[in-house]
This record gives sequence, structure tokens and C-alpha cells, in this order.
Amino acid sequence: MTAVRAPNIDDLRIFCTVARKSSFSAAAEALDVSPAHVSKRVLSLETSLGTKLLFRSTRRVNITEAGERVYAWAEKILEDVDQLLEDVTTTRRMPRGTLRISSSFGFGRHIVAPALSRLNERYPQLSVRLDLFDRLVDVAGEGFDLDIRVGDDIAPHLIAKRLAPNYRVLCASPAYLAKQGTPRQIGDLSTHACLAIKERDHPF
Repeated sequence: MTAVRAPNIDDLRIFCTVARKSSFSAAAEALDVSPAHVSKRVLSLETSLGTKLLFRSTRRVNITEAGERVYAWAEKILEDVDQLLEDVTTTRRMPRGTLRISSSFGFGRHIVAPALSRLNERYPQLSVRLDLFDRLVDVAGEGFDLDIRVGDDIAPHLIAKRLAPNYRVLCASPAYLAKQGTPRQIGDLSTHACLAIKERDHPF
């Protein structure tokens, strides 16, 4: 018994074109390839399936009984493949599905949330969920697609991309400086009453 192999999609497409046009040369013209190429691909399909699909006469090509069955299945398969390619292409052009994002309270409310609102307006088929925490999250373990954070403390197993620089400013009121003196170097801050910003339990 001849072994049957899964057919090549392009071979199925060429075979269907030949079957519809009842001609190798007409199919070759429609597909913008040579008649020899069409003949070779149909022979490859027949070899894969282990059956004769077409009979050539002097004037036209006739489809066999097995060819009729293959043609019916091939039309369905090719339609599904075309729909798959269209769906994938559309998804690339228009994001869809659910996107789970996490961030910190302050940064998330004032920076991330407005940006995501604009994202939703641009891609209405994309469902975005934003969760805000006062702690670092386990991105993979807690089921998040993206964590937007401030700082450089990134675990080695995560893929990070810098979105924007973040500047910190050391400042004091004139009255405080007049009373406590002006620090000249970083070490001087240890003797001053500093109010440190904490982002997700990470002090800056």
C-alpha cells in the first residue's frame, strides 16, 4: 500500500486551478507560472496522495473520481487557510484580545492610565486591564503581560525596554537651608532631614 503524505498547500492551490480551468496551460497563465511547473506540482500532489487526480486528453484535462473528492476537500482547506492568513494579517494591523498591565499607584494613575486611554481609543478591539500596586509584581507568575515601572531594578529573566528618562531633583526651602546649612556633597545628606520618595518599596 502506497504511503500517503500530507499535501503541500501550494500544490493543492495549483491543482484546484487546473481542475477549474480543465487545462494546464490556462492554469499556468492564471498563476503566472510555466505549464511545466504546474505539471510538476500536480504530479507531486498525486505522489503525496498516492492516487491519480487528472487525466490529460488531446484537448482538455479531465478530473478523476478521486480528483473530485480531493478537489472538494482542497477547496475547503484553501478557504480555511486564506481565512487564517487574513485573520493573522488583520491582527497584526489591528491588535485585539486582552492586555494585562501593572504599574505603581502614582505613576500608573498620572502617566500610564492616560496613555492607555489613548491606546484604547486607537485600538477598540484591544481590551486593556491596568492594575496598580505599591509593590513589585511577579510579571509571569501573576499573569501580567507588561509591568511599567520606575527604576533600574530589573530581574535578569525579564525583557526590559527603556521608555523615557526619569530625573530626580534634590530641593529644599530657603528657610530650611538658612537653618540647617546647604549640603555640598552626597554624604552631607546623612545629617539632614530628608523626605525620600519610595516607589514600590524601593527608596530613591
